[in-house]
Amino acid sequence: MPTPSRRSHARILTLLALVTVLLAGAFTPTAHAASPVYSGPGWKALTKDSIYSLSPDPYTVVFANTTARTRLAKYFKTPAIQVTRTVGVPITVTSTIDTTPAGTCPTYHRIVVHYTHQPLGQRGMSSAWPCYRISDGSAWGGHLYMDSEYWEQPAWFSTNRTVNEAWRRDISTHELGHMLGLDHPNTDVDRDGKVEAQECVRGAGGLKPIMCSPNRGLKVPTGPTGTRVPVAYNAMTAGSFTKAFDLPGLRQMLANYRLRQN
Repeated sequence: MPTPSRRSHARILTLLALVTVLLAGAFTPTAHAASPVYSGPGWKALTKDSIYSLSPDPYTVVFANTTARTRLAKYFKTPAIQVTRTVGVPITVTSTIDTTPAGTCPTYHRIVVHYTHQPLGQRGMSSAWPCYRISDGSAWGGHLYMDSEYWEQPAWFSTNRTVNEAWRRDISTHELGHMLGLDHPNTDVDRDGKVEAQECVRGAGGLKPIMCSPNRGLKVPTGPTGTRVPVAYNAMTAGSFTKAFDLPGLRQMLANYRLRQN
């Protein structure tokens, strides 16, 4: 039986100070330790929600209603394909409507996506409610609540349409990462004794893990008109898990599943 985890707030955005393995050779596995590992450079397992591993069994993305499907389906296709091909865990974005009520875990390995106005009662906040499998601590699936404000207000993130869309894709992938068992990997980079918002390791080109909190670890400066507009150097990789951090984390989570069986 699955158990609902306590909710995992993914990120605070604008106006707030916050995928059976494919054919052999489809992805290149990384070397793993002989024992489970729950954190590494730029990634961290969602152990606080009792998730320690990622099952190799297929996952499906389904939708709470037709509005959620119409609005959000495309945002989960890129990361679903990426995880399927490079991690070896099949994720399929379906057209299925699933009305499993909030607070109840859905069918095994279903991720139910909701399109909800301020799901936490606060502006700009989406949330993930992952469930875990009691027998092995693996990611079960659960409910993913996207704040509809990102689409209700066309320029929620930026007046630049490309930048605005990049942020929608990033937040969707970030939330999916939580459902697969990834936590925020913020760490004390500057060694001042505090783990702070946006404080995460950097990869090539300065790109931080997509799971970095908040806003992928990007600054949200105050614009000339007082409007807070995120800087989007993520536009070219929008909606993708990073090769340096998030994907190795997911591969280790998959390795953990097998290691924990032993």
